[in-house]
Amino acid sequence: MALLARADLEAVTRSWLARGFLLASGLLTVLALKGMQAEQKAASQMLEAVYVSYLLVWMHGVIFIAGGAFAREQDCLNDAILSRGLTRGEYVGGKLLARGLAVALMVGGVLLPASFWAIRQDQLVRSEAGQVLSQARNTQVEAWDPQKIFAGTYGTVLERKIEVGDAVQAGDVLVVLDDRELFDQLETERRAEETARNEVANAQRRYEDAQRGVAQVEDALERAERSLMAKDLLSRFEQADRETEIRARKRDMQTAENQLRIAQDAIAAAERQVQNAQARVREARQRLGRATITAPLSGYVTEVLVQNAQHVPLGGHLLTLARLDEYQVRVPIYDFEEFKRLRPGLTARLTVGKTEFSGTIDRLGATTQPDRWGRAGNYAMVRFQGQGTLGLLGRDADVKIVLPPPEEKPGRMKTFLNALTGAGQDDLESRTASVTTGWMLVGLGKVMGCAFLLVTLTLLLLVISRSTLIAILGAIALWHVSNLFFDFAGLPELSYLEMVRTMDKVLGGVAVARDEWLALAWLYGIAAALGGAALGLFIVRDPPR
Repeated sequence: MALLARADLEAVTRSWLARGFLLASGLLTVLALKGMQAEQKAASQMLEAVYVSYLLVWMHGVIFIAGGAFAREQDCLNDAILSRGLTRGEYVGGKLLARGLAVALMVGGVLLPASFWAIRQDQLVRSEAGQVLSQARNTQVEAWDPQKIFAGTYGTVLERKIEVGDAVQAGDVLVVLDDRELFDQLETERRAEETARNEVANAQRRYEDAQRGVAQVEDALERAERSLMAKDLLSRFEQADRETEIRARKRDMQTAENQLRIAQDAIAAAERQVQNAQARVREARQRLGRATITAPLSGYVTEVLVQNAQHVPLGGHLLTLARLDEYQVRVPIYDFEEFKRLRPGLTARLTVGKTEFSGTIDRLGATTQPDRWGRAGNYAMVRFQGQGTLGLLGRDADVKIVLPPPEEKPGRMKTFLNALTGAGQDDLESRTASVTTGWMLVGLGKVMGCAFLLVTLTLLLLVISRSTLIAILGAIALWHVSNLFFDFAGLPELSYLEMVRTMDKVLGGVAVARDEWLALAWLYGIAAALGGAALGLFIVRDPPR
């Protein structure tokens, strides 16, 4: 049987049908994988497309290869067997072995290296969690939101207590300015405030004096008017004197009222002077308080721009503080389609030296200025914590940003296949999971199991009909209606359409392992049963001469 299997296997390798099948399936598989690699598809999507193409298309080639098993000995089958000194069991067993091995080599020879290549590609573009990655190398670690410290007043640096690289806590004294001039200004403003308060008191006294003057004039005017009331008893000259006195008292009244208003306005002006003086005192106190510069946050000093005895103007840049253990990386994104998939909050993996960190995208931006490599493009600002690691600032980091799966717009054919197989529904979890070798072998095992099943089915039909054409057409028909057979038998997971629908979940490791191993057992068991039926029927139906 081994010699017959070897001879039949050599015949298959010389067959143009087998060569064409191997060439066409291998070439189209490579082209499909390269196209999906250019689109940065995940391995689950790449292998799903390849495995599904074998289940839907290339299994017909398997049927044709298996259907030609008896073609050379069809006219003189019994004589060929007798002349070679072989039993019928050895003959059909050799055919089963040779055709099964040939199909395994052709299908597995293409799918196995393609599968490992896709997994390798998956490791390059995906994270451990399975999402597709955007990568950037040698990006520089910067301080996150560095705090620049400016002078709140002017003065001469009396003492600088920090150096570049020093770690500080919030509230620590950084720089002390000479405050003697500021203290003198504060004392001057305090004296000006006291003077303004005294002026308010003087204005209030003048107002009170003016009020008393108005009251005295009113009394005099009232007496003059009462004396005029008895004018019938007075002579003409006395009446004229009284009227002159009343006019004089009215003028005095108007003058006293004017002085009262002036005194009242003087009080308001003096009070405003006090308020202004108080504001200048507060400002002087604030300037005096700003003479001692303290750290507004905990961090470390990245830049010092002043020296002792140096005059500092108001608003001058003194130093820069970086937040403690907070860093950022500006990641260039040159692919606009990739940039559109980014959003704040996405996870990023950073490697600085041999240490790995986890961060998130804080913001996105577009720039027309070239980066450190001379290329212009968009960027993502990634924020991360150093976890107490020292010396990260200024070092190069390799960054991987975890991208969500791209939104796909399937064409008409893809839409039809999705509707036929149910693919594309609730498959987000499988699309965001990495393909492991174990689950890849399960998916590959399903494809190989279908191929072995078709080989044994075709040879069984060939034994029954003794016609290559009938066996091939019958196997194709049974292959397509097997979906209904398996559904009626309560084994829908053996239907190739169900395999197509769930292939992405198998490759993504989302499927239930026990169910998948049970399906493989049924698949290979049925294939073995069909092979045994073909062997037994060939022996029983045509006994030796």
